[in-house]
Amino acid sequence: MKRNNQSLTTKFSALALVLAMMLSLLAGCGQTTQPAASSTPPAASSEPAASEPETPEIPETMEGDEFGNGAIGTHGGVSSGSVYASQAGLEILQAGGNAVDAAVATAFAVGVCEPNLTSLGGASFMTIYLKETGEYICIEAMETAPAAAGIDTLDEINEKKGAMLVTVPGQVHGALTALEKYGTMTPEEVMAPAIKLAREGFPIEERLANAIMDSFDMISANEEAAAIYTNDGLPYATGDLFKNEPLADTLEAIAKGGIEEFYTGELAQKMVDGLQANGSLMAMEDLATYTVAEREPIRTEYYGYEVVTVPPPSNGGDWLLEMLNIMEEKDISQYDPSTLEYQYIFNEACRIGLVDSYTYIGDPAFYDLPVEEMISDEFAAERAALIDMDNMQAMESVPLSDLPVTKLEPTAEESQHTTHIAVIDQYGNIVSTTNTLGNGWGCKFMAPGLGFFYNSHIGNLDHENPDSPDYVMPGKRVRSTISPSLVLQDGNPIMAVGSPGSLAIPPAVATIINNVLLYGMNVQQAINEPRAMAINRSGMDSPARVSIEQPRFDPDLVAQMEGIGYEMKDVGEYNMAVGGIAAIYLDRDNGIFYAGADPRRGYKALAY
Repeated sequence: MKRNNQSLTTKFSALALVLAMMLSLLAGCGQTTQPAASSTPPAASSEPAASEPETPEIPETMEGDEFGNGAIGTHGGVSSGSVYASQAGLEILQAGGNAVDAAVATAFAVGVCEPNLTSLGGASFMTIYLKETGEYICIEAMETAPAAAGIDTLDEINEKKGAMLVTVPGQVHGALTALEKYGTMTPEEVMAPAIKLAREGFPIEERLANAIMDSFDMISANEEAAAIYTNDGLPYATGDLFKNEPLADTLEAIAKGGIEEFYTGELAQKMVDGLQANGSLMAMEDLATYTVAEREPIRTEYYGYEVVTVPPPSNGGDWLLEMLNIMEEKDISQYDPSTLEYQYIFNEACRIGLVDSYTYIGDPAFYDLPVEEMISDEFAAERAALIDMDNMQAMESVPLSDLPVTKLEPTAEESQHTTHIAVIDQYGNIVSTTNTLGNGWGCKFMAPGLGFFYNSHIGNLDHENPDSPDYVMPGKRVRSTISPSLVLQDGNPIMAVGSPGSLAIPPAVATIINNVLLYGMNVQQAINEPRAMAINRSGMDSPARVSIEQPRFDPDLVAQMEGIGYEMKDVGEYNMAVGGIAAIYLDRDNGIFYAGADPRRGYKALAY
C-alpha cells in the first residue's frame, strides 16, 4: 500500500465545488432537524472545452433521494445549506461565472439565510481545483487572536464572554481574495444575489425559524438583534418574509469597497467601535494587519483514490487522512457497514485521529508541526496496531504517540499568514468550502447597526496548557476541524465533500468517502445512510461514547457495540450532531454530476 503524502502545489487556474458546510459553519450545532428539501496567477478558466461530448441522458432523480435534497446536471451545480443560497450560486453559473464566482456568491448568500451558522464575522477554509492547470490550492481564512489577547486576559475573557470572544474575522478576506485571484466576476456581480435576499427578503426556512425560537431569549434581550430576528417582537414562523436591511447595507459597502472597506475603511471603524464599546480586545490594527494564507493541501492515497484536504491550522484535515490511512491499514473494505467489525475499526480510527489532531496541531506559523508524519503509512501502521481484531474491545483510553512539536519564533510577517458549500461548473472547476462562526450565533454578540453576529473563536484556542500547539497567543490563527475535501481518481477530481459539525466533521466526511468509494452508493444515498461516530472529546480517556442515529441501526448491532465497551449517545433518526454533508460527485465517463445535500440540515442542491 503506497501513498504519496507530499503536499500538493499551491497554484490554480480553474475552480469548482463550494461545500459551505456551514458546515462548519458550524462547529458546534447539534440540534435535531427533520429531513427537508427545500506575478499574478491567472484567473480560473471560463472557457468551455474545445470539444464537448453529446449531451447524455440525465436521470430524473438519484436512487435513494427520498427527501428530494439532491440534483443532477451536466453544466453546473451547487449544494449548500439553503435553497436560496444554492439558487444564488446557480444564477452565477448560468450567467457564465465559474465555480469560484458561484462559491463566493453562495457563501455570502448563506450568511443571509443561515446567520446563526455563518456570517461576515466568521472564518472559512476553501479547497479549489483549477481545471486549466490541473492544480489545487487551499485558501485559509481562519481568524486570528487580537494583539491584546494573551494569558493575562484569559480570566476576563472567560468571565465576560460575548464580544470578548471575538477574533479577527477572515471570511470576507478569504472570499474576496479567491474571487480576485481565481474568479471572473466583480464583487458587485457575485454579491448582488445576497444583497437582494437581505434587502427584499425571503420566506424564512424551517431551520432558521427553529434556530430563532431556540435562542429567542438571547435575541429578545438584544435590541439590535430583536429588530431583525423577531417579527414585531414575536418569533418568526416558517414561511414568514424575513429581511435584514442593515446587513444589505453592509454587503453593499463591501461590494463597493472590497477588502479595504472591511479591514481598514469606515466599515472597519464601525466594527471596532461597536466591539470595544462592549468589551472586545479588537483594535483597528488587528483588522488592518489581517491577511489570508494560501496553503498547500495535504493528501493521501485511499484504496487507489487520492483524498485532498486542508492543512493546519485545521486539525480536521490531518484527522481525516490519518483516519482513512488507519482504516485501509485494517482493510475496512472487507466488512459491511452493518457489521461490528466495520464499526469497531471506524470508531477506533476516529478516536485515534481525534486525539492525535488535538495533541499535535495548531498554527503552523508558531510551531513546526508533524503533519507529514501523521499522514504517513508508517504512522498509520503504528496507530492501527492499537485496533485488535482478534480481541475487539473499545480502548479505555487512546495512548498518546511521541511525535515532536517544535515551538517557533514567528516574525510579524509569519503571524500574518497564519456551513459547507460544494460547487462545480461547466468548465471543469471545483470548489469545496466550509465557513464557520464557531458556536451557533457565534459569540451571541451582534455588530451594532451592521446586521451580523461575530464569531466565538477565542474559545477554540487552548486557555490551559502552555505546551499545547493551540495555546492562546496574540496573532495566533484559530484551530478548527473544518475540512473541505476533494477525491481524485487517476489524477482527476471526482468528488467534493465537506460538512459542518465541529468534532463530527472528519468522521462524517470519512463516512461519505467510504459509502461512495467502497460500497458503490450514489452520493445522495451515501449522505442519507445512518451514521455512528465516536466523537466524545472529553472521552479521550473514557468513556468511548458513540453519537449514533440509533433508531436507524439494527438493535443487535447496537447491543454488540455496547458489549465491546461503547457507550451509545442516541441522537435520533436524522440529526446534524453527526454532520451535515454537501457533496458533488462527477461521473466523468458520462459527463453527469450528482449533487448531494444532507436532509439532516435541510440542505438543498440545485443543478442545470
